Formats: sequence, C-alpha cells, structure tokens
Amino acid sequence: MNTKDVKKVIELLELAKIGEQAKEEEGKPKPEIEAYQFSLPKNISKTFPLITVDGSYCFLFSFLGAETWIVLFRIAVTEYCIKIKNGKIHYCINATPKIYDHPNLLSFNSMVLSSQPAVFSTVADIASRFQDRKAQIFASNIMTYLEDKTLEKISATRKNCILIKDGALLTFKELNRGEIYKQILVNCRMNDILLAGISKSTSTHLLGNVYTDDFFLKKYYNNTFPDLTYVYIPKEILEQQTKFDVWGDVHFAKFHKDAIKWFRVDVDRNILDKDAFFSSIAAYSMVHLLPGYHIGLMETHRLAKSVRDLKESYELELIRELQGLGLRSEDILDGAVDMNGREFNSFHEILDQISR
Repeated sequence: MNTKDVKKVIELLELAKIGEQAKEEEGKPKPEIEAYQFSLPKNISKTFPLITVDGSYCFLFSFLGAETWIVLFRIAVTEYCIKIKNGKIHYCINATPKIYDHPNLLSFNSMVLSSQPAVFSTVADIASRFQDRKAQIFASNIMTYLEDKTLEKISATRKNCILIKDGALLTFKELNRGEIYKQILVNCRMNDILLAGISKSTSTHLLGNVYTDDFFLKKYYNNTFPDLTYVYIPKEILEQQTKFDVWGDVHFAKFHKDAIKWFRVDVDRNILDKDAFFSSIAAYSMVHLLPGYHIGLMETHRLAKSVRDLKESYELELIRELQGLGLRSEDILDGAVDMNGREFNSFHEILDQISR
C-alpha cells in the first residue's frame, strides 16, 4: 500500500472522530431488557432425552443454462441422554443417528414444477424474485420444508423428549406452512414434547441496536448477566415484521457462563415453565469444546454437512445414470457446479490460478 494513501485514510478517520464516537456509544444508556436467570436442573440425569434435527444440501449438476439443478438434500437426526458418572456429566447416544437423503430436481421449468409437490412451485415463485441467489434460496427453502416434515414425523411418533430444530421456528408467510406447524404443535402437546428452534447465527435487530441481537447482548450484557440467562422478545416487536410466520416465543439465551455467544431460541408457546425448559436445554450445553452450544446440534451439523464433503462421490454415482439419458460426458461435466450452484470454476478462481 502507498504510505501517502494510508496517511490520508487515517486523517479522514480523525475527521470522523471514530474513537470519540465509540466512547459515546459505550456511555449511552442501554435499553432495559426483560431478562431471566436460571440454573441447571437439580437432578440433571432426569432431564428428557434431546432429539435434534438439522439439514444441509449440495448442488451436484446444472443443465445447459436451463436453470435446472440436481440437488442432494440431507436431514440428520440425533438423540442423546444424560448420565452422571463419578459426579461428572456424560452425554450418551440414546439412539442410532439417522440420515435421510433426498435427491431432487430444482427447476424453474413449468413442466417440471407441474409434476412436483405444490411446495416446489411456491418456493420457485419466491426464489425467482431474486437475481443473484435464487438457486440457493430455492434450495434452502426446500431444505427447511424437509426439516419441518421430519419434525412432524418425530413429534407424532416420540414421547417425553426435547425436540430441537437447527434454526428459528419461522417460515415465509407465502409458504403457507400453517398446517404442518399446527400439527407439529398439537403432536408436541399430546406427547409431552418440548419443542424449540435454536439458531447458529442471526441477523436480526429486534433489540433496536446497530449490532445484531446476539452480538449486542454479548458485548453489553455478558457482565451484567454472568450466568445462565434468557431474554424475552415481546410479541409487539415481532408483529412489526410482515414477511414471516413465527411459530413460537422468541428469546435470546446464554446457556453457559463461558458461552461464546447468545443464541436465538424460539420456544413452543405451549411451554409454560420457561425456566425449567431453558434449564433442560442448558444441561446439554456443558461441552468444554464449545461451551453454551448443544451436543445434539453439534453432531447433527457434522452429519448433515457431510453431504458437501462427499460431493465428488455422489457426482460419480450420478454420471452413470445421466449418461443413460443420452447426454455426452462433456455435457455432464460442463454442468458440474459448486455447493452454491455456481459454475464450478468461477472466473475469480481461474484468474487466481493464472496469477500465481
């Protein structure tokens, strides 16, 4: 970098009084938040088993610029229970982890859509409004549909457990997921299942700050609430947004005194004893590797993302089938895409390679 240019940037920063603004921001009174502190269960070994659901997907092929992709979806389910041995918490696998793979064709072609379930047409319509990311938006919404159908099945067949979905319990209003979620909620109430959605990250600003809610709470309230704490987001704030249906009460929670972040937690409104519920979830969040995050969600994430790690082997398996359609090997390989559905070797990658 040119030293003269760097000095100019520093001079401009001085004019902006960045340091003074930061001090002013630190000194500003922070909003009052409705926070509740809780503790781990007294008899932690009696905590309900934890079942977690997470999904991922991988784009395998794109065809002839026809906005058509073969995508492999993977939904992972794990189940853990807690045992105490020699005074220490042990997380035990309560059932064999399950993986459900769903290969499918995503296309904006009307003939293809007419032969698929209605959800594909609805999602295609939403995704088509985006210019740059419509393939990913199409895939991510189909993935959440498959996750929700998995929640529906588990809630109908299991009893006396905690059921956690990776991500918020919300859907685009246009997707009309009401029937699925109403059935999930009824199943949970009938079968004594505690339902919630826990997000790895969030981009919301529900607490009215320029920082995202999770970072805002960590930055300004970690010392105020050094132990296990949850913050309730009033319904009036959520009602101001019009794009999503939210299928639970929204909170942000700190599940370990050394938690690396606060997590968004959407809780089934039928759960009345919130302290006991958050306490039960925290019981599964004492892993030293990642304090404050839940053992089940760690494992389902690892299993679900393996669909991307094994992309090449799935491609080879599909090539044989694609050749049966009369496509040449060159046509098939030209359709290879990265996990975002883009051309496998982007121009940036090519330019980087020849510039070395």
